[in-house]
Formats: sequence, C-alpha cells, structure tokens
Amino acid sequence: MRDYMLREDEASWHNPKVLLILALIFMCGLGAGSAVTQYVVHSKIARSKSMASRLKDLKTSLILTPDQEQIVNKELDDYAKYYQNIEEERISVAEHGKQKILQVLNPEQKKRFNEMFDQLPH
Repeated sequence: MRDYMLREDEASWHNPKVLLILALIFMCGLGAGSAVTQYVVHSKIARSKSMASRLKDLKTSLILTPDQEQIVNKELDDYAKYYQNIEEERISVAEHGKQKILQVLNPEQKKRFNEMFDQLPH
C-alpha cells in the first residue's frame, strides 16, 4: 500500500501537468530570451547603420589611408555578419526546441501549446 502511495504522489515526466509546466517555463524563457535578443540585435542594427557615418568620420578625423579604410570597413562588415549569424542560430535553436516539445504532446496538447506559443512576443 505504501509503495502505491509513493508512486502516485511522485511527479513523473509522463504526467501531462508536469510536461505542461515545463513547456510553459521553457516558453517563458524563450520569450524573454527572444525579447532581449531582439532588443540587443535591433540596437546593434541601428548602430551598424550609423557605422557607415562613423566610418566616414573615422576616415576624415583619423585621415585613414585607403588601406586602413579597407581594413576598418572589413572589420565593421564582419561585426554585422557576426550578429546576423547569432540571430539565425537563435531562431534555429528556438524552432528545434519547439519541435522537440511538440513531439511529446498529444493532439489536444499540441493545439493548446500552439495557441500559447502564438501569444508570445515574437
């Protein structure tokens, strides 16, 4: 009798409530991470747009040679590409996580999960 009570009271990974709670925690983390990433990426993009004007300022203020200007321009381009790659990886990881969660849910849970996911800030 005691063994039965312990098993029923224990949280199980197969319990739909536990899975739903974990999915909600994951989605909240994903939403928060996405919001922070979007803010950071957008602020970097705004900065990168002004980098062209900064390059012009650097060129005139520092009197850059054509070789120096080429190197500085290349570094700024690499910087912009780096942030674009991070955003693409974030999207890929988020989609992979979503698909893994959907694999363990039944059709009704998938429907509710997708409804909750659609309400998250993108």
